[in-house]
Amino acid sequence: MSMVVINTSNDFNSTDFVAQMRGFQASDEARQKLFADMLERYTALLEEHETLKHDYSSERDIRRNYQREVDLVQGEVAQIRRELGNSSFVLALIDGDGVIFQDALLNAAANEGGSEAASRLQHAIRNHITSLYDNSGNWPIIVHIYLSLDKLAQKLASVGLIEKPSDLRKFAQYFSLNQSLFTIVDVGHGKERADHKIKEMLRTFNDNPTCRHIVFGGCHDAGYLLNLDQYKHHAAKAAHITLLESTPAWRGFAELPNFRRTRFDNVFRNTELPDYGYRMQSHPSIQPGLPSIPPGFQSSPRGTPTIPSPATTVSSLAAPANPTPDSLDSSWATVGKNGVPPKEKISIAPKSRSNKRWAYYNKDEQRLDEPLAPKDKAAYDAIDQRMKKAGKNLCNHWHLNKGKCVNGAKCHFQHEPKLTSAELNALQYKTRSLACKDRYCQNVHCYLGHQCSFEREQGWCPFPDTCNLRHTHGMDKVKASRWNEDGEMEQL
Repeated sequence: MSMVVINTSNDFNSTDFVAQMRGFQASDEARQKLFADMLERYTALLEEHETLKHDYSSERDIRRNYQREVDLVQGEVAQIRRELGNSSFVLALIDGDGVIFQDALLNAAANEGGSEAASRLQHAIRNHITSLYDNSGNWPIIVHIYLSLDKLAQKLASVGLIEKPSDLRKFAQYFSLNQSLFTIVDVGHGKERADHKIKEMLRTFNDNPTCRHIVFGGCHDAGYLLNLDQYKHHAAKAAHITLLESTPAWRGFAELPNFRRTRFDNVFRNTELPDYGYRMQSHPSIQPGLPSIPPGFQSSPRGTPTIPSPATTVSSLAAPANPTPDSLDSSWATVGKNGVPPKEKISIAPKSRSNKRWAYYNKDEQRLDEPLAPKDKAAYDAIDQRMKKAGKNLCNHWHLNKGKCVNGAKCHFQHEPKLTSAELNALQYKTRSLACKDRYCQNVHCYLGHQCSFEREQGWCPFPDTCNLRHTHGMDKVKASRWNEDGEMEQL
């Protein structure tokens, strides 16, 4: 700031006076400007301070709310963990068509053999899970065994492991009663039915957090490999599954990485069922861990029976020394005379002539169709003209199922008049061109197609891309078994 010099001499100079006044005025303006600048900056600082104070308060409130939410979530997580621990369980999925119980357990099927089997299996699974996890002693064990009960019962009776087929149902009842979470599920006739249920259960429960471990018993069937293959590179999910081996596992299962493996040899057979029968011994009681060995079997190093020698098998089923037609029928018609009662036997004698209708299956249990009588063109044209004239189709249920139709008088298709034999045969040709949805169909009276007739009769189909039954192209056409409407099965 420049200094203003005041002239105090007696000589008044107006010019100097004006200059001095201007100097005072400039000084005042500079001071005023400085003050205004300071006031403006102070005001700005006050506003900034107020803003920061509000921001701080907001941040403090946010942090407090966040901490409260963290505490709440941590409490919820702890609660969920407690509930998860309380809801945890172990699931065993077993394909009972291939994983077969020990001979001693089956021999006592009618005398609580199933109860002993459930106890042994519960023990074996508990010991296995305890070796894998800490604090797993309270986890419930759920066991589902899926099998075709009637078919397996016939097989077990034919080889003498049970006295009669109905004993296997008693075995299943005792098995379920012993352990409330153990169940043997009868899937009926059809190879893929057990497979489908096990695959869906595996898919559903492997991602369920309350299912802490799965024991999978299906290593005898290569069809399950694809379902397990998706987990082999996911170490955590693979370690969540134990592969239960009974009979020698398919090679593909041995090559799966990261999966746990176990055997329950005191519960399940480690050899496949024999093809021939043998006479059962009585088993008044079961000693756990000491499976019985039927006559004609040699004991293996593991203490399990092996398949009998041909000499033993043949002698147990030998025909009389001087056979007659009647004696041959009586000796060869029943497998294991003391093991299977006449009403529930598997016949290997020439098939008796009867009016029963049969459904035929190949070795893969896929339904096969019997060839129809040659088609009468006149009859074929006659039913076409009849449907065209009436403006509606014939009722397949009524004409091909002994006059049975669930819709009765309300049916929109033609019932009367009845068709001649030639016309019925022509109608069957029409319905056989429509594919049945079930490749393992058990309906003996099913009139739909289960097999491409072109391929069956001439070895090839002229309509490979448009045939309604093209999904059956290439299927095995050799008959292996048949079932009638009474549920009786015969091996062919």
